Amino acid sequence: MAEIPEFSLSGMTAVVTGGGRSIGRGTAVVLAEAGANVVVAGRDRSTLNAVAQEVSGVGAKALAIPCDVRKDEDISSLIAAAVSSFGQLDIMVANAGIFQKWASSEHFSLSEWEDIYATNLRGAMMTCMAAGRQMLQQESGGSIITISSIQGVTSIEGTMAYTAAKHGVIGMTKTLAVDWATRNVRVNAIAPGFIARDDEPLMRDETAIKFVKGRTPMQRWGTPREIGLTVCFLASPAASYITGAVLAVDGGWLAH
Repeated sequence: MAEIPEFSLSGMTAVVTGGGRSIGRGTAVVLAEAGANVVVAGRDRSTLNAVAQEVSGVGAKALAIPCDVRKDEDISSLIAAAVSSFGQLDIMVANAGIFQKWASSEHFSLSEWEDIYATNLRGAMMTCMAAGRQMLQQESGGSIITISSIQGVTSIEGTMAYTAAKHGVIGMTKTLAVDWATRNVRVNAIAPGFIARDDEPLMRDETAIKFVKGRTPMQRWGTPREIGLTVCFLASPAASYITGAVLAVDGGWLAH
């Protein structure tokens, strides 16, 4: 059976922020399986090193770079390290993010709002801008994939700051896609539903289980690998006519 060459990432270089666990880890491994060199970035060096070993285990080249996306200098150093090590940057996965405390909006603090904004929106923006500037200099261009959420499209009670930030990620993604559409840089977003993290406490909470299964037509959590496979498609030449899209990977949540 012949392979479809447009699905291969052979010879490409990918950077994954928030790459040390869960969606980031699953994505890094899938991209490696598709043939990419992978730079995993995040705040915990031990988890990054573990993921880099997984990536190397499937035969790809790996690099672990500590990076806090709240710090502009860390992002600049990350892009420079990727290009210095592998020659160029073909794929950027802006995945780094944090969640908020579940609380009705009137109980939400400004300090937590600022933490969510700094990582989930400003951090994603600075990541995309640094990657985009590099890709615009390359004849080959590149593909940027942001990780938003179903809460970037709809809302869930008690998550005002997270929802606002993820809406912002989608607005940013669409604008960058339009700005760079004729310059060979594609920008797309993924909107995951409830994805089982490496350690998922909600799956031990009967109220949360009832809530997630009751609202998700497929009645289960998604997996990090399922997000990684979607990233792999959007990053590949198979998606060469797709930019500015928001692809829900949510078990049918948004179909209601």
